[in-house]
Amino acid sequence: MNNAKETRISIIGAGALGGAAARGLAKAGCRVLASDAHPERLGRVKEDGAELISDNIRAAKEGDVVMFALKPHITLGAVKELAPFLEGKPCVSLAAAVTLGMLKDAAPGVRWARAMTNICAAINCAFTGIACSDVSADEDRRWLREIFGLLGGVEECEEKSLDALTALTGAAPAFFLTLMEAAAMGGIQIGLPKEIAYKGAAGVLLGASRLFLEEGAAHPAALRDAVCTPGGMTIEGIYEIERSGARAAMMKAVVLTAEKGKVLTEKILESLK
Repeated sequence: MNNAKETRISIIGAGALGGAAARGLAKAGCRVLASDAHPERLGRVKEDGAELISDNIRAAKEGDVVMFALKPHITLGAVKELAPFLEGKPCVSLAAAVTLGMLKDAAPGVRWARAMTNICAAINCAFTGIACSDVSADEDRRWLREIFGLLGGVEECEEKSLDALTALTGAAPAFFLTLMEAAAMGGIQIGLPKEIAYKGAAGVLLGASRLFLEEGAAHPAALRDAVCTPGGMTIEGIYEIERSGARAAMMKAVVLTAEKGKVLTEKILESLK
């Protein structure tokens, strides 16, 4: 297979996740063909350089690689419908809860992989976990790392880890955005103008994340403790976070999200009987 930027990448479904992947790949210089039922609603995807159509069959035929970015409960139906046009191709599902086994049963002639990315792919700042089927070639693994590396960080993992990874990196942008909003609202409560509060909270979240990744700290607590002067202001806020159970709530949010993924998998399995 050619390198990622010379490969024709088709994406079936260009909603929140598929659209983000299409935008990020197009920005990175890839040839992206995205198919969606309502392409007219996806102006930002087109603006960032992806070709938009509403013909899944054409997308499946023309893609050297085909990604499915559909809701879990409709993914297998679309795969079965397009299976004749996918024969022998490497294909990737971005859907939670739909296992490699289900995908292979729906389209046996495909070299399947799964990838769990997130909406930050739109700005090439996602984190993606990839899991390959037992028929994936080494070339497929190389390509997957290359293509999803264009969207941000990427790691290969066992499929059994994908539910947890989906909860942590797929859903967690929503969790962190909620916390970012809460921090900004605290600033508004003590008198900051809204625009400054939201920009400030966003900048702090971005900066703290980059600091952790680039400083090579073994644990976030090492950097947090450096900000906490004994008897100072920051430790007062940390005390309230601990007292209110905010950390436990975040942990529980990730756990419950992963558990919901398992429930969705079971529902899909039941529907196949």
